[in-house]
Amino acid sequence: MKKLIVFGVTVNSYSAHNQLEGGSAMKCIRMLTAAMIVAALTLGMFWAPEISAQVPKPNVYDGGNRWLITGFIDQTPDHQEVATQVICFGPYVNYGTGITGVWYSLSFPDWNGIYYQEGDEVKMTGDYAKDVGHDHMTLFHTTYDHPQKPRGMAFKDWTEWREDGAFGRIIGFANARMTRSGRCPHPKGVGAAMEKRVLELSLKIPPRLMKDSKEEAKNPGDHGQESLETYFKRTGQNREK
Repeated sequence: MKKLIVFGVTVNSYSAHNQLEGGSAMKCIRMLTAAMIVAALTLGMFWAPEISAQVPKPNVYDGGNRWLITGFIDQTPDHQEVATQVICFGPYVNYGTGITGVWYSLSFPDWNGIYYQEGDEVKMTGDYAKDVGHDHMTLFHTTYDHPQKPRGMAFKDWTEWREDGAFGRIIGFANARMTRSGRCPHPKGVGAAMEKRVLELSLKIPPRLMKDSKEEAKNPGDHGQESLETYFKRTGQNREK
């Protein structure tokens, strides 16, 4: 009888002649299968990652869930500033080693999505224009504060595109700066009920106009939109909460 090593576990093996006699083949298969299961469970005990719920500090909700996000377009040599929008982050739940929740814009209609923060990194995905337009942001949350006015900040990338039946039409690749700007109201509740109310509220946000043509802006990242001050004054919304 020979010895066989399977995932670090030693089992008995048989010659080809013995495997054909008296049902030994099936016995060998059963032994090998059992050994592999034991080995897999043993490895899992030592190698399985330990996941614990953690709330990153600082994060996008605690300490102020209203943020201003500004894009600086990559297609220009000096990264021209293109747009600033107001983002409201909803309450979070623990998810793996981070937190997750929903967000929506207070300055552009039907612009909303999901956020996830693990450590200092914040990831955001979102849709607008009845889900034809899409955004993705990856930002690194910092503890940098403005002099005399403590606020959180986050920096990195903002990508925006629209579906076109092919590869998608890029609106822009941009650098992004996100600055905490107080608190904003959000619907009460949890889970699907709260998310439904966020979507309803997002659809009621008035359109943002272009500064020169007075036409409605088509994308959150469009350059030349009216200022936030003009927008909130025109629409009668509360600028700060």
